[in-house]
Amino acid sequence: MTRAKSLAFFSNPFFVMGLVLFMYAVKAAVKITLGASINSPMIEGDGFHNLADILEALAVMAVIYVSKLPSSDEYPFGRKNIEFFASLAIGIGLLALSFQFATRSIGGMLFYFPTLDQAVRSVIPLPTHEPLVMDPGTFPVVLGISLVSVVLSVVVSRYQIAVGRSSGHASLVADGEETASDSRIEFVTLGGILAEYAFDAPYLEYPLGLLVAFLIARTGWELFSRAWKVLLQHSLGAEREAEIRKLCLTVPGVVELASLKTFQVGQTAVVMVTVVTRRGSGPSAFMKYGLEHIVESYLLGDEFKECELSVKFQKPSPERYRVAYAVDYGDQVTVAASLTGASHLVICDVEAGAIVRTKYEPLGAVLSGGKLDAYLETKHIRDLFVFDPEDEDNRKLLGDSSVNLLPAVSYIPSVLGF
Repeated sequence: MTRAKSLAFFSNPFFVMGLVLFMYAVKAAVKITLGASINSPMIEGDGFHNLADILEALAVMAVIYVSKLPSSDEYPFGRKNIEFFASLAIGIGLLALSFQFATRSIGGMLFYFPTLDQAVRSVIPLPTHEPLVMDPGTFPVVLGISLVSVVLSVVVSRYQIAVGRSSGHASLVADGEETASDSRIEFVTLGGILAEYAFDAPYLEYPLGLLVAFLIARTGWELFSRAWKVLLQHSLGAEREAEIRKLCLTVPGVVELASLKTFQVGQTAVVMVTVVTRRGSGPSAFMKYGLEHIVESYLLGDEFKECELSVKFQKPSPERYRVAYAVDYGDQVTVAASLTGASHLVICDVEAGAIVRTKYEPLGAVLSGGKLDAYLETKHIRDLFVFDPEDEDNRKLLGDSSVNLLPAVSYIPSVLGF
C-alpha cells in the first residue's frame, strides 16, 4: 500500500468511526463489569453511557453516508445539512449529560454535610450517593483501566476532529467533541480514585466534577447553537458580511451592493449578491470572475470547504433632476458668459448623470412672463450653468432664487452632452 493510499485509508470517516465503535464496545464491557464489582455507580454508569455512544456512532456513520450522496435537481446543494441534525442531537445530549453529571457531583458534595443534604433533598430530588468501594487489590486495576480510558478518549477525539475538519464532515467533528467530553468525565473519575488513596480526600472529585459539567455544557451549547444556525439558514455573520461587502466594492465597475444574502449548507458557504453597476443589468464576465475569486479567497478555509456565489447585476437608480444652461443662439450655439448675454435657456432632463432630453426656451419670453426665479422654480431646475457665474448681473436676474448658479466646464454644447 502506497503512502497516499495509506493516508486516504486512515483519513476515511468510516474507518475512523469503525475505530470509535470498537473503542466504545471495549470500554462499555470493561467499565460495566468493573463498576458492578466495586459498587461504583460512576464507573458503571459511564459504561452504560458508552453503550449509548455506540448507537450514536452508528447514527453518525449513517448521517455521513447520506451526506456524501451527490446533489440532484431536488437537492441542488446535496444533503449535507443532515450532518447538522446529528450535531444538534449531540449538543442536546451533552447538555443533558452535563446536567446529570452536575446533579451527581452536587449530591456527592452534600453527602459530607448531612443536615444540608437532608434539607436540599426535601426540596430537590437528587440521585442517591453511594461511596466508592475498593480495596488495595482492586485499586491498581481500576486506576489502570481509568487511565487507559482517558488516554484513548483524548487521542481518538483529536483524531475524529482532525479527520472531520479535513473531510468537511460536521457530524464527525461533533462526535469528536462528544468523545472529548467523555475524556473529561473519565478524568474526574480518575481524579476521585487518586484523591481517595493519595490524600484520603475522595470529596475532591465532586467540585472538579462541577467544573467538568460546566465544560461539557459549554461544548454542548456550542454544537447546538452552531447546528441551529445552519439548519435555520442563519447568515454567515455580520462581520463576514461586512468584509464581503468591502471586498466586492473593490472590484472595478461595482458601484454598490443592492442586496447581500448569505447562509451555510453543510460545509458550503452560499453567497447571493446583487451588484449595482453602470454597465447595465446584463452579465459581465470579468466582473463575475473578479467577484467569485475575491469572495472564495476570503471564505474558503477551515470552516468552509466550498463556496457557491450567485451574482445579479442591475443599473443604478436614475437620479432624475433638471438643470439649465444659458446659451447664446447666434451663428453657433455656445454657453453664454452670463445671463445678460444669453438668448435662450436650455432645459435639460438628467438621468444617472447623463442628459436624456433638452428643450430650448427663448430667454426673452421667459423674462417677459415674469421673474426668472419663479420660472426656474416652476420648471424644477436644480442647477443653472453659465460660463462666468461671478458676473453681478446674474444675481440681479435671479433675485432670491434657491437655484445653484454654477460655472459650465465648457462653452461647447456637444462637450456638455446636448
